[in-house]
Amino acid sequence: MGFEKRVCVLKQVKKGFSADGGALSGAVYVERLGEELTVMPRLLGVAPVREGRYALALSVGGEIFVVELKGSSSLRIPKAPSLKDGFAALLVFLKGEAEAVAFGSCGLAEADYHTLLAAFSGKSRPAVPLPPTELPTFSPNNVPRAPMPPLPEEEPAEEPFREEGAYDDEAIAEADYYQGDGDDETAGGGNAAEEKDAREDAAHPFLFGAGSLTYYRSVRQKLEEAFRKFEKDERLLGVFPASEWVKADGVLLGVIYESGKPKYLCVAAEEGLPEEMKPHACFVPTTPFSDMVGLYVVFQSADTGEYVTVADL
Repeated sequence: MGFEKRVCVLKQVKKGFSADGGALSGAVYVERLGEELTVMPRLLGVAPVREGRYALALSVGGEIFVVELKGSSSLRIPKAPSLKDGFAALLVFLKGEAEAVAFGSCGLAEADYHTLLAAFSGKSRPAVPLPPTELPTFSPNNVPRAPMPPLPEEEPAEEPFREEGAYDDEAIAEADYYQGDGDDETAGGGNAAEEKDAREDAAHPFLFGAGSLTYYRSVRQKLEEAFRKFEKDERLLGVFPASEWVKADGVLLGVIYESGKPKYLCVAAEEGLPEEMKPHACFVPTTPFSDMVGLYVVFQSADTGEYVTVADL
């Protein structure tokens, strides 16, 4: 039972479908085990829709397959041709006439999306069923989260009665007993930038999830120094438009942003990644014309510093 794996980079075809108004991009990873095809779309910045729906059309070995897009969930096609000659993928918005949103191809696959788009026209248009009570959803990593409805405020808990002067082991001391004689300036706001970031995170708890950026802040000073010192590199900007990269000591250091906030801290290289990072690396093509030219990229959460796999992006 043979195993094949291919990836193609998606490029925006039509504007108006990104969550932040910027350029939409992403990649489609396809694996074939036996005759079964597993499709893993990874889309960046796709806007959610209340009317209409998204579908993904694939061209593999001369055959065209259409599947309903379910966020970043893996999609399965039971029987499909070999991936030896590559494949092409087209993201389509369906509401009335089909509209091409993003397209990519790899290997010897046709580099024109019109053939795939034609599969949605007229009587030959495949049905893409959708449960009547459910709209397509996208991963929280791809689009901003919607604010939660207001909840009723809880009644304040009644404090137990204490006699005046009684000992209270839960009382908060007004003085900081761990603060040294020379710590007054630091405690009084020595790092205004971090305090400002913390206030912004508190003001947007749903937009940025946990929003702590704890790991990013712990290495922020070193990152800023590296971005001032080393030469900028633009090879990955086509895949991650909202990002910045510099080449330092043979590897690339990068930050990928979401809604203006650091989302992932990255290390990338053609080869020579640190040993502890290699198991977490993902190959990312840097050109839509070949899936063999690219960089191995490691993603770390800006909140926790934990490694992030491709399936979590």
